[in-house]
Amino acid sequence: MDSQSAFMKTIRQSLGVSADTERPKKLYPALFTNADTKLILQTIKNRTAEQQDELVELLQANAQALGIKFHVVRSHDQAAAIVVKLVRTKNPEFTHTKHIIHHDHPDLAALQLWKRFNREGITVHTTFSPDRQLHEKTIASFIGITAPDIGVAESATLIQLTKPGCPRSTSLVPSIHIALLKSENLVADLREAYALLRQEAQLDSFVFITGPSKTADIEAQMVHGAHGPREVHLLVLCPQPAEETANEAKNPSDTAGQQTTA
Repeated sequence: MDSQSAFMKTIRQSLGVSADTERPKKLYPALFTNADTKLILQTIKNRTAEQQDELVELLQANAQALGIKFHVVRSHDQAAAIVVKLVRTKNPEFTHTKHIIHHDHPDLAALQLWKRFNREGITVHTTFSPDRQLHEKTIASFIGITAPDIGVAESATLIQLTKPGCPRSTSLVPSIHIALLKSENLVADLREAYALLRQEAQLDSFVFITGPSKTADIEAQMVHGAHGPREVHLLVLCPQPAEETANEAKNPSDTAGQQTTA
C-alpha cells in the first residue's frame, strides 16, 4: 500500500466509512454551500468597537504563538517611533550600510521616515512603480515596510494585495518585515477575508503572511528566514478612544513608546 492509499485509509477509518461507501455532496451541505457574501460583509460593517478590540486581542495571542513581534500604536507618530528604533537597533546580515524600503502607501508616507533619518547613514526607499531601480533597491534593503490590506485575527495572517506601488517583493525579500495594519482592516477569519477579496474588481495577486519564514527541512532543525523574512513585526494602529484623548490633553505625556510586544 502506497503512502497516499494509507493516508486515505486512515481518514476513512476516522470517519467510520468503507472504501465503497458513496458520499454525495448533499449529505454535507455545510461544505458545499456558497457563502452569503452580503451577510458576511454586513457582519464586518456592523462590528462594534468592543468586538473589534476583541479581535485585536485574539490577533495578539495568535501572533505571539507564531513568533510575530506585536505592537499596538495609537498614532502614526507612535508607529514611526517603533520603526525608527527597530531600524537603528537591527543590523543588516550582508552589508554594513542600512537601506530600508516601504510601500507607496498613504499610511507609510505619514510616518515621514525620510525626515527621521536625514542626519544618519540610513537610506529610505519608496516603491514608486515607475522606478527602474526598484529591483536593486529592494535587494539592498534589510527592512521592508508594508501596510497590509487585511488582517485575519483567527490565524494572525496578513493579506497583502499586489498593485502598483505595493509589490510583493517588499514583504518577501528583506530580512525583516514590518507591517502597519489599521485595526479597521482586521477581520475575524478567512471566510470574512475572502468575502472582502471577492470585492476586488482587478485583483492581480496577493500574499498571505503568517509569521516569519521558517523551515525544518534540513535535519529537522528549525531555521528562520530560509524563504522570506526571518523576523516579522506587526504594528496595529488602533484609533484612540475620545475619553483617552481628552485625558491626555489634560495630562500630556510622552506616549511614543507605548506598545504591546509578543
